Amino acid sequence: MPRVAPGQRKLRRVKCDETKPSCHACISTGRKCDGYTPNVEAPPDLPLSRPLSLEFLGTQSERRSFYFFQQKTAPQLSSFFGDDVWERLILQAALHEYSIRHAILALGSLHAKFEQDNGLIKQNYTNEYADKFALENYGQAINMLVTSLSEQGRPAIDVCLICCILFACLETMRSSYGSAITHVQSGMKILSEVKYDEKTRCYQHDVLVASKLPYVSIEVLKEMFMRVDHRVTQMVSGENWETPDSEQQYVPKPETSAIFSTLSNVSASLVTQWQMSSYSITDTGNPPGRGVPAALDIDPWQKKSRSILARWSSAYDVYLNIRGDNLTNEKRKGTAGLRILKELGSVATMLTQPIVDDETSWDVFCPIFQNVVSLAEDIVELDSEVSAERSPFCINMAVVGPLFQIACRCRDPIIRRRAIAILRTCGRIEGTWNAFSASQVAQRILDIEETGLQNVRSCMDVPSWARISNASPVFDPLERKATLTYSQARTKHGLTRRTMVDVIEW
Repeated sequence: MPRVAPGQRKLRRVKCDETKPSCHACISTGRKCDGYTPNVEAPPDLPLSRPLSLEFLGTQSERRSFYFFQQKTAPQLSSFFGDDVWERLILQAALHEYSIRHAILALGSLHAKFEQDNGLIKQNYTNEYADKFALENYGQAINMLVTSLSEQGRPAIDVCLICCILFACLETMRSSYGSAITHVQSGMKILSEVKYDEKTRCYQHDVLVASKLPYVSIEVLKEMFMRVDHRVTQMVSGENWETPDSEQQYVPKPETSAIFSTLSNVSASLVTQWQMSSYSITDTGNPPGRGVPAALDIDPWQKKSRSILARWSSAYDVYLNIRGDNLTNEKRKGTAGLRILKELGSVATMLTQPIVDDETSWDVFCPIFQNVVSLAEDIVELDSEVSAERSPFCINMAVVGPLFQIACRCRDPIIRRRAIAILRTCGRIEGTWNAFSASQVAQRILDIEETGLQNVRSCMDVPSWARISNASPVFDPLERKATLTYSQARTKHGLTRRTMVDVIEW
């Protein structure tokens, strides 16, 4: 029996010279390089753009921005969870989709400028980029997406969602948080409109196409948006925020695994199930993070969330027992970040609110708040040890959102000031959270509550009438200021409260 099929030649094996992304030995002879993980082919039911060479034969600026994104931006967007989405799948999508490619070029260019300026890059206050190359590619990415909708037929769901995430990252890096949130909302709206047909085992959308072979699966994209949504809804609130109606519109997934294989699995499991439990309780008013419902209404959510947290904690402990001794600094930061989520999650499941606006109900959680602040200090310290050149920008939440919540709700003067001090000095930007901006709002809340009080040595020294509630900051996308809306007692020792608005500038 012949070892080579008739009519075919046997290619001589060529040793891979390990040049990335494809070895020169293979390229020069027209061979397919087998030395690396094969690229995912573009979906057959979509009109393909001209394939992009792995060597990325564009202009010098394009090559520089693309490789910066590949080497610096993608790993940082993955953060300490090591998401394969950023470091492989989205890069592969850029080889075929012009909209994603131009978004990557814009983000890579802007991120390079961001690092060059030590994280202080700002758009000019005339609402224009300092980076013209980034602006041009950002505009081209949007135009390509719109063109595919109007001329080339319906674009794919995954392509639109990937672009929403990339656009949100762009706007976040240029400190335009309002626009970043708008892009996240657009993605969440698309997800809320996606339906899964169990009979055909296909996704459906009224306008967009669900590819049979998406670059990134709808389930993974849903988890990505859930993570971002988890951050955004701590910073803003809005009546028109789109959320998935239930888990049934996606492929049914099993409950929390008894053992996690990666830290990314640990994170995705907690955040996704936590968010979905909030969305699926339809008879409880607003879930935590979107306003605290009345005491009687919170019980169904608490019951379900306690069960989720208990199952997740058991699996998380098993993961640490197996891998805890071999964790890198990045993974150690990841585990610390997840412990922060676990601690604050336990607060949410235990919190009862028998009296409306009773801010003293937070006092019992001071030990937990202290643990969270210590974990945040560990993360910031590990960050400083990794590299002095590392940009403080990432899409995943670690410390900024939790520290801001503690600075607002913990009235212990020492814990509170430690939280604000970390925010003021760490220089981190996590998703739509800017640590320094958050510190300015937190400091104003502290000043409002402690004005006129003498010798504040513990949370008991801040009386109920002095405490503010329902604090809701809106950060200006163009200027260094925020508008803080909150409630406070009308008079000293008064029971009725009034809504106040304060503009904070720095």
